[in-house]
Amino acid sequence: MRHLSLVAALAFIATPALAGGEIPFETTKGWDIERSPPGPNGSSCLMSKTYKDPDDNDAVNALVFALADDKAVMTFVYEHWTWDKNEKIRVPLMLDKRVAIAKSAWTGDGTSLTATVPATLVPNMLAAKKMILKLDGADADFDLAGFPEAYESLRRCDATPAQIVQAAKRPATPPESHIKTFYLGSMVEAAIKECDVPTNGRQRTAFDAKLAVLRKEMGDIEAQIRDAVAKRPEPRCPSEKDAPKLLVTIQDFIDKSPDEFMAAVEKRAADEAAGQPPKL
Repeated sequence: MRHLSLVAALAFIATPALAGGEIPFETTKGWDIERSPPGPNGSSCLMSKTYKDPDDNDAVNALVFALADDKAVMTFVYEHWTWDKNEKIRVPLMLDKRVAIAKSAWTGDGTSLTATVPATLVPNMLAAKKMILKLDGADADFDLAGFPEAYESLRRCDATPAQIVQAAKRPATPPESHIKTFYLGSMVEAAIKECDVPTNGRQRTAFDAKLAVLRKEMGDIEAQIRDAVAKRPEPRCPSEKDAPKLLVTIQDFIDKSPDEFMAAVEKRAADEAAGQPPKL
């Protein structure tokens, strides 16, 4: 089985959100198995799962897992965390009710914690239903449902030559509504970064997650859209008059499917062209 080198695994897996370009391999039991883009250290595989916790006001949780030499690298994401970059903590890691590592070492960065653990932990993870970090004041748990099936898929991905994965999983052209939604989402993303847009952390997390899902569909189109966004004309920030419309667009982007989102955008544009006031 081919494993990612530890250095490459840390560099790849510890990013707050995958940068795009991963090659889908399989999806199983709620987990996505992907191969990293080719780089100086070659390409290897990882598995990830994201879900909203209904018992925590639908807070977004995610876990990214990869094998690295004789170790495993994990990034645990929780949308309400606010870790300092490179903040270090040591906490008990539990699998169900059993302490698996008494003082597991994690490195924080915003909403994520990343750890390197012995690969000997994997058999215990395969048998567990939950992974729990015993943090000060509150436990952080992750639902491991589907982990055994995803791990088997990860091993198949690692054992498959990269060229075969890339040829077999080359994505088809995404639907037009998805391309338009990603383009508008990318424009909004740029506005959020560059302008004074009054969004909260939960909105930004949900928005970024939705945009990341669409980004995976874009393939070669993403570079063209990124270039178009970078060359968009001035003024780049919404006026005081247009700010409420931008907030509605952001919420629609989060709540609606690409087809529903584009239908809402086009209806608002048609209403404005007809001289009707926008419905906010």
